[in-house]
Amino acid sequence: MSDNWIVANLENAFGTWNDKMTEIWSLITTSPQSFKGGAIWSIVTTINGGLQAIGYALLILFFAMSIFKSTANFRDFQRPEYALKHFIRFVAAKVAITYALDLMTVIYKICGGVVEKSPEVLAVSAARR
Repeated sequence: MSDNWIVANLENAFGTWNDKMTEIWSLITTSPQSFKGGAIWSIVTTINGGLQAIGYALLILFFAMSIFKSTANFRDFQRPEYALKHFIRFVAAKVAITYALDLMTVIYKICGGVVEKSPEVLAVSAARR
């Protein structure tokens, strides 16, 4: 029956399918630091440094603009709730700028761990049926 051209075409199609799925799986489970030998990741970290500098400059500019906009006079800013509100917003924005790349890599590791564990979970759930 292996002489049948339909069976040969199906085996060829499934072989190609398996090869492509293996390639896709290896791309999905590769970390950004090790993808293409890490050359792309070094470019990303360099660009991130430049974007952080721009982010800090814009943070200071918008922080000053928000203070000037929210206070009609200096007396308003002497109230502790105004100062605390602006300080908390400033600190939150600074943390977001400083640790954005680290946060992104942690999220990527979590999602990568879920993707790596999913075949095992699917196999276990299929075995229970």
